[in-house]
Amino acid sequence: MNRLLLYLVPDKQASLLAGALSAIAFLLGLIDMASRDFESARIHLHLSVAIMAFLFVLRFVSLRATYRVAENAQAQLRRHIRAVNAAPRPRERTEAEKLAQEKAEMADLADQLKQALSHIAPDSPVRPKYEATLELMARIASR
Repeated sequence: MNRLLLYLVPDKQASLLAGALSAIAFLLGLIDMASRDFESARIHLHLSVAIMAFLFVLRFVSLRATYRVAENAQAQLRRHIRAVNAAPRPRERTEAEKLAQEKAEMADLADQLKQALSHIAPDSPVRPKYEATLELMARIASR
């Protein structure tokens, strides 16, 4: 579900468009108030507030989904590291096969985390945490 919500992230153009539409609706409301058409003014003013409220709700939902996807990827990474460290290694597979499988799993987790990270704002306070997780994954994969 959270991955589907990532597609709803409004970009800068959509945010600017929503802000412009809200401003136009607000100005129409002011014009209607000046012409003493209070019913139409009420509708336009409510529309301007509703557009911005919808944008804020959409941003909140998409940001929350982004953080959940990133947290899920980080939790999978932690589980994988614990499983690798705790489980005795089977003697059946060669060391190269084990490393190849681990690198494939790490690449999959890194892709998930990169996808979530691309939706986090560059100035977000939690972005360094996920970037550090990606660096940790890169170090583990390079072993």
